[in-house]
Formats: sequence, C-alpha cells, structure tokens
Amino acid sequence: MSVLVFLVASLVSAATSASAQEDIIIRSIPIADEAVVLSATEMPEVQRRAEAGESEAQYLLGVAYRQGGALGAQDDAQALEWFRRAADHGFPKAETALGDAYVFGKGVSQDYAEAARWYSKAAQQGDAIATNDLGLLYHLGKGVRRSESRAAELFSESARKGVAVAQCTLGFMYRKGEGVRRDLAKAAELQRAAAGQGLAEAENELGVMYLSGEGVPRDVAEALRWIAAGARQGEPHAQNNLGYLYRTGTGVKQDFAEALRWLTAAAEQRNPAAQANLGDMYATGRGVPLDYVEAYKWLSLAAAQNFRPADQARRNIAEIMTKDQLSAAGIRISEWQQHYLDVTGGYRPHYHLQEPGWMNQKRGVETDYLVESDE
Repeated sequence: MSVLVFLVASLVSAATSASAQEDIIIRSIPIADEAVVLSATEMPEVQRRAEAGESEAQYLLGVAYRQGGALGAQDDAQALEWFRRAADHGFPKAETALGDAYVFGKGVSQDYAEAARWYSKAAQQGDAIATNDLGLLYHLGKGVRRSESRAAELFSESARKGVAVAQCTLGFMYRKGEGVRRDLAKAAELQRAAAGQGLAEAENELGVMYLSGEGVPRDVAEALRWIAAGARQGEPHAQNNLGYLYRTGTGVKQDFAEALRWLTAAAEQRNPAAQANLGDMYATGRGVPLDYVEAYKWLSLAAAQNFRPADQARRNIAEIMTKDQLSAAGIRISEWQQHYLDVTGGYRPHYHLQEPGWMNQKRGVETDYLVESDE
C-alpha cells in the first residue's frame, strides 16, 4: 500500500483553483512599534494636538481608538474619523490605515475599490506598506483590474524598502513565474531576505526550496532548519512540512511522535494537507493506534476544503467502515467544527506582530505530492 505525504510550500501568494479563490482572507497588521505606547497622562496632549489639526497626532489618536487602551474601549468609528482627518491632510500612514479600514469593513462598509484608492495615495508618497497592500489588491483583482505584472512591480518597490512580506510574496512569484520571468535564484534571494527578518512564511518557503534544490543547492539540513523555524512560530504550512520530515525521516531521525505533534498543530489550524496527512496516519496506524473514525474525520475536514486527494482517501476508507463508525465520525466532525468556530469565530487570525503592517491572503494549498512506500 502506498501512502501519500503532502509537502506544502508557503502560501503567501499562491493561486489555486477557482473554487478556492472565493475563500480569500486578507489581513493587515499595524506596525508593531506604533501599537501606540501612550499613557493615559499623554493622551490629553495628543488629543489637543489632534484637535488643533496636527496630522501625526490625529493619526496616533486614530490608532489609539482602533486598539483601545488609554482611551478606554476600542472604537472603530472614532478611529476612522481621526484617520480620515489626517488622511485629508495627506498623511500617508493615515491613508494606509483608511485603506485597511475599507478592506476589513472596520467602521465603514467593506469597499475594495475605496481601499485601493487610499493605498494608492499613500503609495504615491512612498509608503512601503501601502505599496505592498496595493500590490496584493492587484494580485487578487480586488477593487482594481487584476494584473500580476502590476502587482509584481508594487511588491518589488516595497521589497526594496525592506518589507518582509513583499519580499516573500515577490519571491514566490519569481519561483512560479507569475507576473515576472521565472528566476529561482532570485526567488531564493528574496526568501532569504524575508526569512532573515523572521517572517515565518518565508522561512518555510526557503526551507522547501532547499529541500527541492530550487534556486539553491539541495541541502536537507538547511531545509530542516528553516522549516523548523517557521513551524516554531506557528506557521501551519511549516508545521505540516516539519511533520512530513519527521514522518519520513528526511534530514532527521524518523519520529512518529514528533510527526503527530506537528501535523496535529497544523491540522488544528485548518491546514488541509496536514489534516490529510493526519488522517492517513490514523488510517494506516503508523505512529498512532489504527483508528478509522479519526482517520475519516480528518480526511473529511481536508476534503471539505477542496483538497482532492483527501476526498478520494475518505471515500476509500468509508468502504471498510461500519455504519456505527461512520456515525461516530460524523459526530466528531461536527464537534471539531463547532469547537473551531467557538475558538476563532470562523476566522483564524495568525498575526506576526513583529512585522510591519501588511496584508496576507491564502487561497487553498499549493502542494507537491511525495509518495512514501509503505510495505
């Protein structure tokens, strides 16, 4: 019997099937050092300066309202008001913040076209974060006509200014030849720059490139080092990949307990490849007790995300399960889904607070299939 093991590349900008494109998560994160470290005693002075028309103070007041804290409860409407005042004076960070508000529908109805307009204003003034975010809208075709070449131009501009997520996304585009001529060496260079800043997605992507020998000499030890770094930050694709390495004994001593640990961590974050890998472990009893009910649960959860190999595996295992086992699996699936909703509200915010404000999107899973012989 052969066992499919799924190695997943970083998903910072991967495009997949049309069905998966409808499930887009976009997020933007405030610059960490501007997570407004203002005391209650400082707020009156900031308020006074803001009301006197000082743009920077208006922006800071907007951030304070957006985050809550010294002023009390979070207030998106007030945040939007102060961002708009500062943006009307041409303050680029406020323009970027307004773009974020329209992307997320914070204090205003979601409007990608309006988001693109504000990001464009800030980008024209050289704001590197807005430039990256505008690039992502072009990449997705949200609020603007989709253009991979224009997205690549914007990501390149942002990457040159040191924005890690732009470096990572552009690196992925060079790896796949999306919007730019395929250049694996350039892709690796960009991923290394982003990984050097601690971006988990880039650490995973660089590790995958070392494992496959794309743009760099194949080096399993380096692959393990970078993938593990991403996994330790909680990046689900890196966690799945680290589970794969432990499960197959690639670059490390085979360890099913560690494989189970990392695959479970990724599967609990709804990573479909990890869910499929975990389902396969329970279906074959490798590293865990044989458990068709648990196998069917994880394979079904992966299949529900349009992960085709999991769907076929789920059908195969269903043929040897009893009605009672199928019923028990259905209960476990429902319980897991409800728990996920209770914990996340249906949205998994996986923030990297050390990074500057950026947007990230995931559309399905970019997957390489590796077949492990199970004899």
